[in-house]
Amino acid sequence: MINIISQNRLFSPADNTLPRHGMYRQTEGDKWQINLYMLFKKLPKPRGSRANWYKTSQNMVQKLPADIFGREIREIGAVFHDEIDRNTWITARSALVLLTYGSLNHKHLAVTQWVERYTGIILPRNKGLSRREVVFGRKLSEFIDKELVDITYGDYELKTQQRMCNGKYYVDFAVKHYWNGNEDSSKYYVYLIEFDEEEHALASNQVADSIRDSEIKKQEPEATIIRVKHNESDDWFELVRNNNGLIGFESALLSSISAASCGVVGDRIIIDSKSARNAYDDMKNQSAWLLNYEKQPLRGIEEALKRCGIHYEKARSKTSRQLRVSLESLSSSLYRWSPDSAAEYVLQNLKPD
Repeated sequence: MINIISQNRLFSPADNTLPRHGMYRQTEGDKWQINLYMLFKKLPKPRGSRANWYKTSQNMVQKLPADIFGREIREIGAVFHDEIDRNTWITARSALVLLTYGSLNHKHLAVTQWVERYTGIILPRNKGLSRREVVFGRKLSEFIDKELVDITYGDYELKTQQRMCNGKYYVDFAVKHYWNGNEDSSKYYVYLIEFDEEEHALASNQVADSIRDSEIKKQEPEATIIRVKHNESDDWFELVRNNNGLIGFESALLSSISAASCGVVGDRIIIDSKSARNAYDDMKNQSAWLLNYEKQPLRGIEEALKRCGIHYEKARSKTSRQLRVSLESLSSSLYRWSPDSAAEYVLQNLKPD
């Protein structure tokens, strides 16, 4: 009886509302361990094999700070990626490091939370930052240091949790690009980057985010606002590479919408089937590669308008189909996502009929 009670204690979840599961066990020192083979079965199916996923994750984990995760880095590195089987166990902390900082980590939130509840173990992270926000911040810092400085001129300064509007708001990441470097520190571009997780997709939060961005732009009119959705972070880094500089998806798509315009009539911008093709021309639009439906150009522009939250209506002239875009709505979007001077330049170049 004593042995049975002891075993029950050892294997009972830290959160007693959870059922017991064979993926977990405890050592004699009450240290939680995770069966790596079973853990992989719980993850959304990745591209390629289990071995490829683990090998990629090992490489990503190696870049973490050794003073914080040194023991976990060594343990993860000691497991051969092609020898994982039902007898492969790692500590719960190492499993959480894999889930949080390894390959496809943005898809593993549910499993990560389950491991945390079951074991009662939570990895250290900066106050005010979510788990995935910390991961994104490290990727951003590394990207700036190892890639962005090589494809642009000048120096970069990255700050986290930047206070704005007298402390009313905190911006996740603020980047200053001193494009003359040390020669003239008064000349710089400002990028205010928000890492948006699932709750930002709710309508009420989208309204709050819009109001927040508007107030921040009043304080920093020449700032570029960038919102990176948690499930688009890898695509966003690719966008920045292709653009040779920091930019958001909305800003890139706004340039496509401007390129597609054939003129202004009253309070509407007219985009027709012919003018929409201009947005797909790499010589006229640097962001042409972002647009879908090259054979149906208006459909791709319509997607861009929806992504940017710009009001429009469908119409038809005697010769073609049209999108009639609200000039006021477009103007509002330009001033939200772009520096004020850049927004003014675009609006001045939308020639009236």
